[in-house]
Amino acid sequence: MKREWSEGSPEEVFARLRESVELRLREAAQKLQRETVLKQTVPYVLQLPGKRMRPLLCLLAAAVEGADPHVAVSAAAAVEILHTFTLVHDDIMDRSALRRGYPTVHTRWDEAVAILTGDVLIGIAYCLLEEYARHPNFAQLVHTMACALVRVSEGQALDLELPAGGQLTLAQYWQMIEGKTAALLQATLLLGALVGEVSAPTRELLLQLGVQLGRAFQLQDDLLDLIGETEETGKQRGQDLREGKYTYAVLRALEQAPDNPLLQRYRQHRGAKSDEEVEALLELLQGLGVLEEMREQVGLEYARAIALAKQLPATPASELLCYLLQSLSQRRR
Repeated sequence: MKREWSEGSPEEVFARLRESVELRLREAAQKLQRETVLKQTVPYVLQLPGKRMRPLLCLLAAAVEGADPHVAVSAAAAVEILHTFTLVHDDIMDRSALRRGYPTVHTRWDEAVAILTGDVLIGIAYCLLEEYARHPNFAQLVHTMACALVRVSEGQALDLELPAGGQLTLAQYWQMIEGKTAALLQATLLLGALVGEVSAPTRELLLQLGVQLGRAFQLQDDLLDLIGETEETGKQRGQDLREGKYTYAVLRALEQAPDNPLLQRYRQHRGAKSDEEVEALLELLQGLGVLEEMREQVGLEYARAIALAKQLPATPASELLCYLLQSLSQRRR
């Protein structure tokens, strides 16, 4: 008797789904034929430990009206590879030394190799989508991936430009998130929905969920950067402060204490230039109540995402999606 894909505990189901994606990622890494450094870097970045949140979202979106999620394994692998491309290039721009506790590509090799690695990852992602060439939604799949690439790049450009702005606002922050984080999550859910041929109303609901989850996830990332432990997050605490980013925390602090010397120095020097400055800024954020406000806001944003997920058709996939969102709301890395 054939085993139902949703049989077992949520964690058991997720483990099986992740393994199917991992297999496809390993196969994708073997598409490189020439003996170059890319044969080392591509498997390296694709095998870094991760939550594989996006592949799970893609698979569950495909199954949300009853289809078998495994029909979307190649799409799930493609979106994970596209996500990995963004991380490789982000690490170059941010001068990050660690990713998930491991040396970044530009640190272990060099910037030129890292740029090429990101480039080839995009190509591999599109090669995976070719497996749906006979699918009725193939054109929309390619369009969705291409639009996600453009929107994520635009979001990253906004992120780079924020420090050079004049009067920075939270509205600009949320706009950046909609491009940098939410756009890829929307594409993730839409790719799964297209492969699973779900109805138009369900697709629209999934797109709304992508925006809301993007808000929750990025705000949570910003918070974990400030309060997380390196052993758990895989990166140095306060890295965003060192890079001079204008995250929710910094923008709220500027709203409350625009004349604070620490914040003025942060703006002038485009970031904290020492461990002592980072610690002083963290104390300031704590004293202003910004960190506690962020904790509450993260909970609120996830609650809104879960509320949207509960409006999806009542299937094992939608139940698992709610469980996944609840789990993400408690993550520590």
